[in-house]
Amino acid sequence: MATEKEKMLAGELYDSTDPQLVAERRHARDLTRAFNDTAAGDGPLRKQILTELFGSVGRHVGIEPPF
Repeated sequence: MATEKEKMLAGELYDSTDPQLVAERRHARDLTRAFNDTAAGDGPLRKQILTELFGSVGRHVGIEPPF
């Protein structure tokens, strides 16, 4: 049987209160908050946070807080 995350990614009905999905959303919110708290000169830290949030980013990613 498929996990709730697998169902979500497949576009099927899923339980959004599944503990795994709740934890992943919480982690994404924490990363977004951390990114928004960075200063303009924190390029390497910003890239590190975005890489953790998205899985990968390009060499010249350009996202400015607030995000």
